[in-house]
Amino acid sequence: MPLADRALVVGINRYQGIKKLCGAENDAQNFFNWVTHPTGGGVDPGQATKILSSNFPAAASVNDDLPAKEQIERFFTEVDDAADANNVAGLGPKAGNRVWLFFSGHGFAPALDTSGVLMANATLKRIHNIAAMLWANRLYEGGWFDDVFLFQDACRNRIPNGDLTPPFLRKRQAPRNQQRRRFYAFSAKDQKLSVELPFPPPNGEKHGIFTRTLLQGLRDARDPRTGAVTTTQLKAYLQANMKNLLPEADKENDDFAQAPEVFDPDPPFDIVAAPAAPQVPQFPVRIFTAAGRAARVMDGTLANELASENPAPAEWVLRLQRGLYKLLVEGADARLFEVAGALEPDGSPREIQVR
Repeated sequence: MPLADRALVVGINRYQGIKKLCGAENDAQNFFNWVTHPTGGGVDPGQATKILSSNFPAAASVNDDLPAKEQIERFFTEVDDAADANNVAGLGPKAGNRVWLFFSGHGFAPALDTSGVLMANATLKRIHNIAAMLWANRLYEGGWFDDVFLFQDACRNRIPNGDLTPPFLRKRQAPRNQQRRRFYAFSAKDQKLSVELPFPPPNGEKHGIFTRTLLQGLRDARDPRTGAVTTTQLKAYLQANMKNLLPEADKENDDFAQAPEVFDPDPPFDIVAAPAAPQVPQFPVRIFTAAGRAARVMDGTLANELASENPAPAEWVLRLQRGLYKLLVEGADARLFEVAGALEPDGSPREIQVR
């Protein structure tokens, strides 16, 4: 089994026992689209698990509503199975190179450094939950993956006497030579409420302001030197921009999260690689010269020789980018010509002829 990147994306709108949400599934779908896109997270869709409350019919009782933790935990079982298979195949005890964990729904934080996401069958009395941060730490500390990313768009308010459900995978020690990294970001700091709003206002589709800022940052928070989205740039982008999506009145409400909680204990690293240099289109140029003479093509500055033939053939074919050029042929006048980038009706590049 190859060391594939993996993703778990969860969005829960439907809570029979708690106030329902409107934007959690939208956020999860948008993150799934990003994480499985080749220029985004790059995860093979076949290795990405998306779980939405609308995937399941509404149950007659909140006790039977889904997803419950068993649907989420199946992902971690499959991760552990993949690690076992890779180890048997001689690839080491890893399940993959990177794992992306995304949760959007109601949440709570029993203590300052812990956080959980409530399942669809939760009530304020029965705190069914997934301890997202504990799971991320378990995968990181045990070396199931090299890179662990966790993004949680959920409130961090306290529920008195509510406990997190611990991971069921036994703790293990990562190999000594494994280089591991992690980056976690939460929509709210301890005891703060996350906010979802219509975009565009006032009547658009609802989204969490954290996820909306996150996805923008994963596209635009690039290091100006390298072009890569780095942990440093993303953290700064989230902390500077999330509050800008809040209405002015909400900025005065101390209960609402103004900035996310970001946990990045490792040295900065690239989350998204710099984009490949775009291919500059080239166009065919056919040069007719007197056979047997030396010929050169210079760029528009006349400082750089782009091609030469000695002797030049009677018909000399090149491919050049848009721009001005100068043809120099031994014993003949120089000729300026332009490659304008015209296209044929079928969309193919139009040939330029120079005599």
